Parts: sequence; C-alpha cells; structure tokens
Amino acid sequence: MPPHRTIGRGRASTCLGLALLIGSASGCGRDPLPELCPDVDAGELVISELRGDQASDDSFGHYIEIYNDAGRGLDLQGLRVRLRSSGGEQLELFVRDPVELSAGGYAVIGPGLEDDVASWIDYGVAWDISGGTPDENTYPRDFMRYRSGFVELDACGSLIDQAFYETDVLTKTGTMACGNAENPPRASDNDDLSGGCWCVDDLGAEGQPLFGVGLPGSPGEANRCP
Repeated sequence: MPPHRTIGRGRASTCLGLALLIGSASGCGRDPLPELCPDVDAGELVISELRGDQASDDSFGHYIEIYNDAGRGLDLQGLRVRLRSSGGEQLELFVRDPVELSAGGYAVIGPGLEDDVASWIDYGVAWDISGGTPDENTYPRDFMRYRSGFVELDACGSLIDQAFYETDVLTKTGTMACGNAENPPRASDNDDLSGGCWCVDDLGAEGQPLFGVGLPGSPGEANRCP
C-alpha cells in the first residue's frame, strides 16, 4: 500500500518533545478539524478486525481495521471512528490525513504518532482521540475501554457501519476478525461480535512482517476466519 500520511509530518514528534520537556501539552494542539466529507455510502466501509486488551505480555496494542467493500478506491480522510458505550460515554477519532484505500483493501488505525508508526499501521491516532490526555492519546492502549458498546464509522453525520461488542466476547488472546479472503467482510454480517462473520484469530503472524510480543492478528491483510 503506498504511503498515505502526507501532511503535518514532524509536528507531532516536535510537540511531544516539548510537552515532555515542560510537563505540559500547552501550545501543542493540532490544527482545527477541517470540514471534510468522505465520498462513501453506508456499508461501503466495514469494521473488519478489532484488538483489545491481551491476557499476557503484548507490544502491539489496540487497533481497529477497516475494509473497503465499495468496489472502488476510497479516501478515509474526514472519517470519524467512534466508540460509544452502552452507558452513553464515547470516544471519537477524526482521520485528518489522506488514507487512500484501494477496492478490497484494508486499513489499520492504531497507536502511534502520525509520522512515526509501525509499518502495519495506516493511520496513527496521535492526540486525535477525544476525552483523554496527550500522553494517553500518543500511544493509546485502550481504544476498547468500555465493557460494552458500539464501534461506529461516521461520515459527516451518516452512519457507514457499526459493530456491537462486549468485553466477555472481545478476546484477550489475539483479535476478533471478520471474514477471510474467499468471504470478505460485509457490513450486513458484522453487527454483533458474538455472531455473524466474527471469529477469534489467535494464530501467529504467519509470514507477515510483524515483530513484537503477542498475537497480532492479521492487520492490513485478509482475515483468517474459517
């Protein structure tokens, strides 16, 4: 997949250094959110893999994978990724930068600064999650912090896809994955992690260039459900 992050390079790293030096994030806020509406209709983007807390040592952290089921290329810039708890709390992430996603492709939103993320992450969240401190949002490890709730994809007020999860369903060994290469994820089949297309992926990296501690799932690749 070609490089996506084309704006704001270097600023987050500089800002983090200043924040750590002076013990404050004052002056380190990112630019105001642009008014962007992705050209995407309901069901064309699919929540395809989720990784939460792990039961043993782990270096990969939480991530959300998105599949392009539109049959055409899409740009995720302007997309809002929302976690909404059953009790009404919510966290929200706005994709500020271009993230071009080919038809049938996968994009991973995960921890890291915008210009310093692991090779398997397509968009690093930096400080863009609402409701937290800069330290939490630089390398967040608790996207899936609610005991139960919805993961939602929103484009300018239009709900594109959503999936409901509970912590006793969200595995602590690997990931929850949807579909496989022959049967790719569909928005009509991923509404509840307790059924439909979802399975537990507790396999190893198996040929993927992923280095770390833990079971990473298959970020950015076709999932491995039976």
